[in-house]
Amino acid sequence: MQLRQLEYFLAICEVGSFSGAAARLYVTQPSLSQQIRALENELGADLLERGRHGVSLTPAGRIFLPRAQSAVQAVQDAHDSVRQVVEGRKGDVHVLTVRSVASGILPSSAARWHSLFPSTVLRLHDFSHRRDLEEAVLGGRGDIAVGPRPASWDGPVTSLGYEEMVVIGPAEHPSDTAVEPAELTKADWVLYEQEQGMSEVVDRMATHCGFTPRAVARTGQVSAALLFAVEGIGLAVVPENAVPLRWAGHARSIGPGFYRELVTFSRKHPSQLAARYQDMLTSLELPLTAEQDLPPGAFRY
Repeated sequence: MQLRQLEYFLAICEVGSFSGAAARLYVTQPSLSQQIRALENELGADLLERGRHGVSLTPAGRIFLPRAQSAVQAVQDAHDSVRQVVEGRKGDVHVLTVRSVASGILPSSAARWHSLFPSTVLRLHDFSHRRDLEEAVLGGRGDIAVGPRPASWDGPVTSLGYEEMVVIGPAEHPSDTAVEPAELTKADWVLYEQEQGMSEVVDRMATHCGFTPRAVARTGQVSAALLFAVEGIGLAVVPENAVPLRWAGHARSIGPGFYRELVTFSRKHPSQLAARYQDMLTSLELPLTAEQDLPPGAFRY
């Protein structure tokens, strides 16, 4: 049974004659009649009766008509659904990211996306470490990734800007205060578990500053590290965008500034819908610093 045969059958039912249906469909009447005979032979029943006053449905035809209409409509709906996805009007966008970025960078983008594309679904998948994120992208588990720049990547990469890493402690300080190197060396530290990507950030910071942090606590969550540090358990390094406003006075820069670049990347050119999300990210005012606005002497990676 072919879709064309169902469409021919429905056209005959709507017009009331073989000749009229052939004219509507721009086919010859013998070709139309041949397809209807093939359909009837496959079903083992006559569907149409040809009479003096036109064509009428047989009992089998009356039973078959609503099924044929449903089948043709289902195919049309399927075509329309795919077209809406291809045109970026409907569908899901699977965004892969790391947890600190999911909570500190992407919420504003989710709100903006929903206002622009209310018929789509933004699906966010977060990972503890950037290596897990990169493996997920390589495995085809998402449309686009947002996270630290991969060390090497065979695919499209677009920079979004730099997020500053700051030191959090129990005391409040004036804005734009930098932590002294001697304090970093002497302090107790709230560190991250190795499976948490922020552990890599702390390791790079400590290496750059030339000391080995003395751990008094470890956690897998940035929010927990913040709480521990504010309560005075030890110092912690967190992304500035993850610091709630009420604790902003507890944050201090690391020297001239310690920054991590964030990018979007994917295995291949993103689908139209995912590309629209990427374009929206690059146009939003995210809590990131543009490369040209980084302070002199800032460490970046």
